[in-house]
Amino acid sequence: MRDIGIIGLGAMGLACANAARAAGASVIGFEQFSLGHSSGSSHGETRMIRRIYSEGAAFMPLLDRSFDLWAKLESASGEPLMQTTGGLDIGPTDSAFMREARASAGQSGHRHVAMDAATANDVWPALQLPDNFSVLHAPESAVLQSDMANAVMARLAIADGAELHDECPVVSVETTGDHFLIQTATDTHAVRRVINAAGPWGSRFSTEMDAALTIERQVACYFDGPPDEVPPFQRVLEDGRRIYTQPAADPGRWKLGLYGHRGQTGPEYRNTSEVDDEDRRILTDCVKAVLPDCPPPDRFEICRFTNTNDAHFIIDRAPEKPGMVNVAACSGHGYKFAPAVGEAAVALALDLPPLVDLTPFTLARQTKL
Repeated sequence: MRDIGIIGLGAMGLACANAARAAGASVIGFEQFSLGHSSGSSHGETRMIRRIYSEGAAFMPLLDRSFDLWAKLESASGEPLMQTTGGLDIGPTDSAFMREARASAGQSGHRHVAMDAATANDVWPALQLPDNFSVLHAPESAVLQSDMANAVMARLAIADGAELHDECPVVSVETTGDHFLIQTATDTHAVRRVINAAGPWGSRFSTEMDAALTIERQVACYFDGPPDEVPPFQRVLEDGRRIYTQPAADPGRWKLGLYGHRGQTGPEYRNTSEVDDEDRRILTDCVKAVLPDCPPPDRFEICRFTNTNDAHFIIDRAPEKPGMVNVAACSGHGYKFAPAVGEAAVALALDLPPLVDLTPFTLARQTKL
């Protein structure tokens, strides 16, 4: 009997596998698709890891721990997983977004530089910001090579003794005495604890998650980026929408997405769909709005966000299945936290004290909102 069974081997599940092995636990994991697949939320070449986090102070302990753990993973693998690039928050000076960014910067203690639009345009001419905008520069922010990192986490977990099964959907999880039986199409596996990291499909194994999760269709695009050294950034547009953009994996290429995209939410968006002309139009307009001298995007990619009501994560024991830990709802910004989330989930599964405060990430908090 293994100590921990993990359902879902995207970034969070793989991080759990590595954390469990680091804690000395035996591990078996299951993924319904192939490892590194594009049917969930963990694919997409790169991610930002921002040092100033305008989403709120509750994330800062997880963020600090994640920076440390990504560096350790990079050292263990010998792969360049995290490149320090700096990062920008950009928006109208009096917008709620910029007020939150400035407050977060002040509370964090991390280096940052506030700029008006004219100063930022002098440093990064490609931005072409209007006069009423301002910028917060966090020089310690970085870009994660997320596809590479997923492959590295899988490789290291397997090398350390984790048993990972891909293209192996879990049919059911049953509680039997003091352990669980994980049923696949071909086998039954006994485990002492379960970590449910199935993302959009997590409510199949913990019904209490149904009320807390919303599935959202998302689309990202790729294009030839600006010639000068613009850091990755998130920017509020004049109409209040917010984009994120950063270098892609190939030199000279960039990636961009629009939070909320077309507002398409519902359980039907668990399934892959095709990019259409409206997706292309929206994201082409976004590239033109924020980097007007860049060519239009030439590649588009479907993703999905699993959101909670307040965009916080769920890292908590399942109330209806003692011994199961739910890890869910990256809410479009969670990838960067994967190593720290995995470490925290494994601590809960093994009845160890987590290294960070998980109060903001309880399931009960979501179902009461």
